[in-house]
Amino acid sequence: AKEGDVILEPGIAFGTGEHPSTASCLEAIAEWSEDGLTCFDVGCGSGILALAAAKLGMKVVGVDIEEQAIQSSIENAEKNGLQIDFSQTDITDVTKEFDVIVANLYAEVLVALSGDIQRCLKPSGKLALAGILTTKVDAVLQAFSSLTLIRRKEEGDWTSVWFQK
Repeated sequence: AKEGDVILEPGIAFGTGEHPSTASCLEAIAEWSEDGLTCFDVGCGSGILALAAAKLGMKVVGVDIEEQAIQSSIENAEKNGLQIDFSQTDITDVTKEFDVIVANLYAEVLVALSGDIQRCLKPSGKLALAGILTTKVDAVLQAFSSLTLIRRKEEGDWTSVWFQK
């Protein structure tokens, strides 16, 4: 491991950074992170996105519905000496607003959560969505149409989209 690398034990939870959708969210985090900004990882999986954001100085909250994912995220944060607030909190119960939100989830889930995701985004905040099959990206674009689309990237069967509020 090089200085600055994130050490990861993926366990059962998905997300090793190899998949194009994970890579796209990591790219957004690298581009948008600034010390002291807040980041919300919706559906944190193994915690890789949250870990990367915390490494870059952001204050991070990660949620997932899977207990296994939260366990693995907490362990990964400890291995990397990072302070991250991981929990199984339902997004409908999250009242904070964040500078940056990342969500690497299936299109259907993104559409279902779109209202809450947008509610949790600060004015002028940025949002990176991935895990979207290219055939389903239109539904996602429609669900987030009140935001400004700043990037759309297709890689094979997958599309990622970045928005600004």
